[in-house]
Amino acid sequence: MKKNNSLKLFNKLAKRAYKVSKKRKLDWKWSDAQKWTSKNLFQKYKGTKNLSKIKVTEIDSEVIGILEGTVSPFQTPKPIPTPKPKEVCFNPFEVASSLLDSFEWFDLDDKVSILNNNLKVDLDLEFEGNVFAKTGVIKKSMLPNLVQIREVMRKVTNRSDYFPLVNFYIVLIEGEEDNRDIACNYYVLITFDNSFAFNIVDGKGLVRKAFVTKEQMPITEQERIEIIEKQKEEDRKRLTKQKAKSFKLPSKVEPKLEPEPEPKVEPKVKDTKANRTAEYNKAIEKLESLLERKLITKKQFSKRFDELGKNLKDGGEI
Repeated sequence: MKKNNSLKLFNKLAKRAYKVSKKRKLDWKWSDAQKWTSKNLFQKYKGTKNLSKIKVTEIDSEVIGILEGTVSPFQTPKPIPTPKPKEVCFNPFEVASSLLDSFEWFDLDDKVSILNNNLKVDLDLEFEGNVFAKTGVIKKSMLPNLVQIREVMRKVTNRSDYFPLVNFYIVLIEGEEDNRDIACNYYVLITFDNSFAFNIVDGKGLVRKAFVTKEQMPITEQERIEIIEKQKEEDRKRLTKQKAKSFKLPSKVEPKLEPEPEPKVEPKVKDTKANRTAEYNKAIEKLESLLERKLITKKQFSKRFDELGKNLKDGGEI
């Protein structure tokens, strides 16, 4: 409706309301009639384009009905608030305790990536002034690249036992109800043993404990983890087969005798730091491959890891 028509309509309605008030001796002022019309009558007729179609008797009847309570006044419908989307969280008290065992820093990706994406976590890795991760409470699916974090940690030291063990702690979000059925009220803190982050929540009495077997986990979660573990095992087998195919067996046919060529004098490669570092990195990659395929134990890995680091530093053989 155009502004002029709207004003004309309002004035027409207000005049009828004012006249009815006079007949009923309501002692209204013109401003009172305007306020009453705006609140009770105007919205009902607001969409009318042709003012001549609105009869005076109809308006008077409407006004009288509202005053006497036989007609309900027009009320602007209140907007229905949009409900907030319900947050979906995985309950940390349904995670098998074996999945929350302490681990070495180089297992960061394997141990954390297997957790449910809807689990709330806080990855807080800080040690001796080095901050590797400090995410705050987020969904596990929102974590930064764990392999990159691990490699940044590797650059700090070559020793396997330099960093403390990484622990999982179930923590109640401060201020939330301590009800284990409400999954979103808790998160899993992933941090170094005896870290500052742990000491804070522990000092506030927010750390919670639980023992859960894999059989007690939800069936869907058991199946999800089983699929992941099977895939990892298949990847290991595939890698082993690829290496086996690339290995050439010695030929059974004796080769023809050829005159021995004069030995070539190979130029001596300088034992530079760059060459030694490259050899060291290759040795570490082979060592990690053996550990990943479970051909050596973690203890053997740790011992050899330290030996390589010492040889690199002291100038021994890599």
